[in-house]
Amino acid sequence: MNNTLIEIKNLRKTYPVYGHLGKLFPPVDHMKAVSNVSLKICQGETYGLVGESGCGKTTTGRSILGLVKPDSGEILYASHDLTKLSDKQFQPLRKDLQMVFQDTLSSLNPRQRIGALLEEPLIIQGIGDAASRREAVLEMLRMVGLSEEHYFRYPHELSGGQVQRLGIARAMIIKPRLIVCDEPVSALDVSIQAQILNMMTELQKETGTSLLFISHDIGVVRYISDRIGVMYLGTLVEEASTEELFANTLHPYTKALFASIPEFEKKERKVSLSGELPVNNDSFTGCVFHTRCPYATDLCRREAPGLRDVSMGHKVACHHAF
Repeated sequence: MNNTLIEIKNLRKTYPVYGHLGKLFPPVDHMKAVSNVSLKICQGETYGLVGESGCGKTTTGRSILGLVKPDSGEILYASHDLTKLSDKQFQPLRKDLQMVFQDTLSSLNPRQRIGALLEEPLIIQGIGDAASRREAVLEMLRMVGLSEEHYFRYPHELSGGQVQRLGIARAMIIKPRLIVCDEPVSALDVSIQAQILNMMTELQKETGTSLLFISHDIGVVRYISDRIGVMYLGTLVEEASTEELFANTLHPYTKALFASIPEFEKKERKVSLSGELPVNNDSFTGCVFHTRCPYATDLCRREAPGLRDVSMGHKVACHHAF
C-alpha cells in the first residue's frame, strides 16, 4: 500500500438539541454525529465508507473539506491539521481536496454554461490563460464522456448521468489529490451507475487521485473500493481491505449489511436485527450497536469497544467478534 495521504484521528462532531423555545435557551442535549472516528486514506486508493443513512458518513467527508467544523480530533494532510485552519489558511489546499455531491445539479450555478462552470475552478486557482483553460475544459469533457457541444449548454439540459459526469469533471479538472464522493451514483439507474463507476475507476488510474467513496450501498462500495470502513451511528465499527472484509466478516452489523445484498451468499452470515436506532446522545453508554445486536451482553451495554486489530489490516469494534 502507498504512503498515507490523509489521516483522521479521533474525529468527533455533535449537534445541539434545543427545547421547544428553540435557541433562546441553551441546548437541552447533544446528538453525536461522529464519535471518535479514526482512519487513513492512502495515495491512489479508493476508501469506501459505508453505512445506513444518518450514520455520520457525510459529516466525516465534509469535515475533511472544512465544510463542517468538528468538535475535536485531527485531520492531518500535508503537515497541516485541517481542523485548526481558518478559511483563508485552507484556501491554498482546496486545489488538492475536492468533492462530488450527491445532488450535483443543486451544487451548480444554473445561470452558467457548462464551459464556464468547468473553467471557474481554474480561474480561482490561477491556472493557465484563457486559451489553455478552454482546451483543458474540452479535454476534461472528453475524459468524462461528454462532447464538445455540451460546452455551451446549461446544467438543466443534461440527463442525470450527464450531470454526475459534469460534477466529476468539475472536481477533477484542477487535478486534486483527494476527491470525496458523497453518494455520487445513488440517484441513478443501475446501468448508468456501472458506467459512472467504470469511468471513475479509469480516471483514477490515469490521474492517481485518491477517492473517499461514501455510500449506503455495500454492493457499489465493494465494486469500486480497495478498502472499506463500516460506520454505524457515528462510529467506525469495522475496517479491512475489500477482499478481506467479504471473506472474513466479523461485526454483526457488517453481516447484516451483507445480508441485504440479493445476490450475496448468505449461508451462515445472515444476522437478524430487531429494535430501533437508539438516541446517540451524551447519556448513551456502551456499544452503539447493542440495542439491535442479537449477541449483546451486559459488557456491551456498559462499555463501548474500541476499534482493535484482529489481523493484518482488519479492525473491528466488537467485544465478541467472531
